[in-house]
Parts: sequence; C-alpha cells; structure tokens
Amino acid sequence: MTTPSQPTALLILAGPAGVGKSTLCDRLVREEPGFERVITATTRPPRPNETHGQDYHFLSEAEFDRRLAAGEFLEWAWVHRKHRYGTLKSAVLDRLPHTSLVMNIDVQGVRSIRAAALELPALRGRVVTIFVAPDSMAVLRERLEGRGPVSPEELERRLQSAERELAERASYDYLIHSGTKEQDFESLLGYWRTARQKLTAS
Repeated sequence: MTTPSQPTALLILAGPAGVGKSTLCDRLVREEPGFERVITATTRPPRPNETHGQDYHFLSEAEFDRRLAAGEFLEWAWVHRKHRYGTLKSAVLDRLPHTSLVMNIDVQGVRSIRAAALELPALRGRVVTIFVAPDSMAVLRERLEGRGPVSPEELERRLQSAERELAERASYDYLIHSGTKEQDFESLLGYWRTARQKLTAS
C-alpha cells in the first residue's frame, strides 16, 4: 500500500511484442512495494499455464460484447486480427485509490486511456506512460523467433506492427532503450522514482 504522501499512479508500459514488457511488469510487482498488476480481459482461450482472473479475465465473445455495450471498458482493441483485448474500468478504478498499478498494452490502448483520463477525475494526472523500444529491428526479430514457433507471415505482421508502434515513442513520458533485462529494470525503477516525485509535488 502507498501512504497518503505517496499518491498512487497507473504506470503503463507499451512497445512492440517481444521487448520484455510483461517481464518488467511482473518484476516491478514482485520487487517494488505498493504495486499491483492490472488484469486485462481477452477473448482468446487461456493457454495451459494461464488462470482466469490471475493472468487475464478470459471472456467469451458474447460477454465481451455485453460489457462493451455497457461501457465497462477503458480501452479495447483487436490484436493481430484474431482476438479482442481490453481493460475493464473496474480493474483500474476500483484499485487505484489504494495502490499503484502497472500494466502493458498496445499503443492504441494507451491513446484510449489517455483520452479516458481527461474525462475521469480518478485517472486525471495519475497516468504515467513508458515506451520500451528494441535495440534494433534485427534484435526484435530474434526475440520474436525465440518465443516459440511462429509462421513467416505472422512474424512479418508483428514486425510491421512494431514499426508503426515505434513511430509513437516520442509521445510517451519516458523511453527505455531495451538492453539486458537488468538494465531495462533499472531504467524502469529510475523513471518510476522520477514520476513519483512529480506526482508528490503536484
């Protein structure tokens, strides 16, 4: 938990698939006091090692549609033209008064949450965005290939998506040029400390 002198924040990591955003989020929750991970929703089926409510809120297409129509999402998007992902308002707004939150989403989701923060007092001034950029497209290709079997078409689609995402990196509060896992985490901690000082001073 954070103290009254330490305002809570929604820390968002974005960047191409394969740059280590999930690893950074998980480590921040483990090692930095006062953080929880935002559990996002998806229509894709759970993988064998995933648990509903812990890794994602796994929703059927019909349930996703129902919640979308009810205005329950802060943001949502189709990902790789296959499944929908989104952030439920309750996953953020119910927890943010009590603890800081960290999540990773795509650049479209970041734009949507920034827009929501202009309308929702509970989010205004609390959103901190960090872009994690690969060292090079060649390194990113190696990382994506190392994550498991992927078709050439899917690999090229993800690399094209990465190039579009990289074009937006200058619009973020902070930028991590990805190196080793340890270097990336030290950069994340440094940026969080800077952001926390700004939040406390505001």
